[in-house]
Amino acid sequence: MNFNGLKSNVVYFRGLKRHNIPYVLVWVIFYAWIVAFASWWTASPNVKNVFGSVDRILIQSALLTSSLVFMFFIKKKWFVKVSRIIAAFSLFGLALFFLATSVIPRVIGLVVFGISLGCVSLLVFIPMVFRLNNTEKLYASIISNICVSILLIIQNMHNGKILPPASDLILFLPVVIIAIATIIFINRKTVVLYEEGKDDNIPKVGFNIYSTLFFNASFVIICIGIGVGVLNTSIKKFGSNVAVWYFVGGVIGCVIFYTIYALFPKAILIVGNISFGFVSLGFLCSAFGAQASEVIVLFALLLGIGNGAGMIVMFYVIGIVGKKINSLKYLKLAILFVGIIGGVGGMVLGNLLQYVNSTQVSMFASIISALFLITFMIMSPLLAQEHIYDGWAKDTEIIDIDNDKMYLFEKYQLSKREIEVCRLLLKGHTLRQISAMLSISYSTVNTYCTNCYRKLNINSRTELLILFKDYIE
Repeated sequence: MNFNGLKSNVVYFRGLKRHNIPYVLVWVIFYAWIVAFASWWTASPNVKNVFGSVDRILIQSALLTSSLVFMFFIKKKWFVKVSRIIAAFSLFGLALFFLATSVIPRVIGLVVFGISLGCVSLLVFIPMVFRLNNTEKLYASIISNICVSILLIIQNMHNGKILPPASDLILFLPVVIIAIATIIFINRKTVVLYEEGKDDNIPKVGFNIYSTLFFNASFVIICIGIGVGVLNTSIKKFGSNVAVWYFVGGVIGCVIFYTIYALFPKAILIVGNISFGFVSLGFLCSAFGAQASEVIVLFALLLGIGNGAGMIVMFYVIGIVGKKINSLKYLKLAILFVGIIGGVGGMVLGNLLQYVNSTQVSMFASIISALFLITFMIMSPLLAQEHIYDGWAKDTEIIDIDNDKMYLFEKYQLSKREIEVCRLLLKGHTLRQISAMLSISYSTVNTYCTNCYRKLNINSRTELLILFKDYIE
């Protein structure tokens, strides 16, 4: 069970704050819509929604290009003003696409729409990273990925046969209107973004922090790019039923992620292992059973579970690390690695698989499976190392970022005031200084200090410094 305790566990609903709900909704709806409707790569090749395949390519290209350009100029303080202006352009581009009767205005509308989406996607990232606490990030990531899977299950079940042709439009328009309207009507007074600035508690950025970007980009290239490329090849051969099972796996992956975080300590390690393990098993199924529909269905299900859990981990970790080190630079690099290097690289490699025969695809899948297993064996012990786990991974299990390492005091059952006194003692303050800083009497401070020593089973400040040497570091 999770020894952090119910009240500090990230899944505990107490962490959800009413004033942040609009930002959670923006992320959930916007992300779900982008993946389900505007992405040409994540959609099944057998599905034709409101945007055709060429339209989706145009939107995706404009989105990625504008993201790459805009991320070098984005400032957190611009959030409200810029998001409203760009959202208006999004509505203009969308309206032009639907209302125009000739090709050129429709193309212009799509380009304007795609560029606007690229800018808005970055702006949506800002409160996701710097405003939301860990609980809100977790639920935003889980719910958005569940919505993506459900929307894509419906699209693949439709496939032009089960649901009426207008069903895509019915699903599409409300999502776009709600997403953009939410951005437009965000109250300026509610936007209190995490401010840039120096803070003694903010950890130094080392290789272990930026290594998360490498793993995220690798995940996108291998799982979302190559994995979905193999999947789409199978869908063309065996039909949309394969895609349905893939997205069912995505829902299962989300449920597994939530369950592990609710029940187990060091959940990030367990979820990472499960994601790597399921994806590796999926590739093995594809490698040795490419001609059997039952095995391909199992491949789709396993890949979906691994990708579902992995996608949540990716965005969740980006949000937590970005806020922990208070770095817009990290956010920009995350977008570059995940969106551009990972996204484009994965799409190119995955698309190449559409032009090779099934034998070559099977061989490629077996190679990827082996590489994934090797990566898994390298990554798991790295994350388990204490300096990495306590550096940022432990924060994924608690309600909010803990740059002050408050978790070190939890197991001693100290009161809030006793923890405050301990922290100030560790920083070198005398009892009289602490009395002035906390606006309480010297005798009261002395009582708190005595209680702390008794609960910690120590007798001096020297022993206190030794006991909490990790806090001082």
